[in-house]
Amino acid sequence: MKECLANYALRLFIIFDCELYYYVSERLCPKMMKAVFLEKPGGHLVMKEVNIPVPGPGEVLIKMKAAPVNPSDLARIRNTAAGHDLATFIPGIEGSGTVVVAGKGILPRLWLGKRVACSSEYPSSGTWAEYMVTKAGNCFPLSEKINDEQGSMSLVNPLTALAFFEIIKENNHKAIINNAAASALGRMVEMLGKKQKIPVINIVRNQHQTELLKNSGSQYILDSSSFSFIEDLGKLSHDLKATILFDSVCSRQLDNIIDALPSGSSVIIYGNLSGEEHIMINPRCLIDNDIKISGFYLGRRAKKNGLLKNMMNLREVGRLMSSDMKIKIRGRFPLDRAQEAVDTYLGNMSAGKVLLVM
Repeated sequence: MKECLANYALRLFIIFDCELYYYVSERLCPKMMKAVFLEKPGGHLVMKEVNIPVPGPGEVLIKMKAAPVNPSDLARIRNTAAGHDLATFIPGIEGSGTVVVAGKGILPRLWLGKRVACSSEYPSSGTWAEYMVTKAGNCFPLSEKINDEQGSMSLVNPLTALAFFEIIKENNHKAIINNAAASALGRMVEMLGKKQKIPVINIVRNQHQTELLKNSGSQYILDSSSFSFIEDLGKLSHDLKATILFDSVCSRQLDNIIDALPSGSSVIIYGNLSGEEHIMINPRCLIDNDIKISGFYLGRRAKKNGLLKNMMNLREVGRLMSSDMKIKIRGRFPLDRAQEAVDTYLGNMSAGKVLLVM
């Protein structure tokens, strides 16, 4: 009887504590916040002051600490600018912060007061802001071993790298080819390849990146600007039986790359760093060599995996980021220098990540 009463009292205390935290946090939250906006299509990023959003049922309000600049952020900015829907659009797909207000629901209250890695749900509430509203299901608690800056980068790239190796195992590929391999994601793919004893052919775009990867211990590196690149790729991919290509560049060179791949290979496109809207692919090569081309989007993969698998992957990301998977940070910028942050990132995307810090 005493044990039942003690448990009941503990539950009441937890509920009361959460309600009190909710009340205090909501009362102490300012009414206005600073956030990044695009001033006009094709224009510069600017900082404005706007009302802080209010979380609804199943949502949380996060006081943001840090958010990276990713290629996916830049793609979203371009796509939104093309649609001219800029009045309420706040960029930023992932970041980290503390949940300060919870909407109705068990999960929002569970995250209340917690440090979390988070992803945006709505175009009008991105991570490039002092506060963000998102679904509680888009938040994942951060280990004490992971600081806010590393935690802000713990979703998009690490989960993409893990997803790649799920695809590799599902289809029994013996070795892989990764384009734009000097990027932060490229380094994660290389690291996981070494851990799982799966050879990775790293494609980079110049001699400088070749030297960087050599110095970091990469074994297979090909420079796409080299005169013999396609010939070298064909020989190495056949020798290693590398039958899957992950390509985030998607340039006009892709046609020649596909032509060099072993028969039965798969090409997975997950980015468009080249900016090319249309590229030519020889259909005869696809038919004769049984080449398959598909796209990859992390959000779609996450929905396919389901909550349990996603939580397992996030636990693995946390383990890796607290030990092996440290992401190099090149620069930190406040919100009012968001355009400078993007320009810095674009100036040398392989030199390290660029963060917006609040």
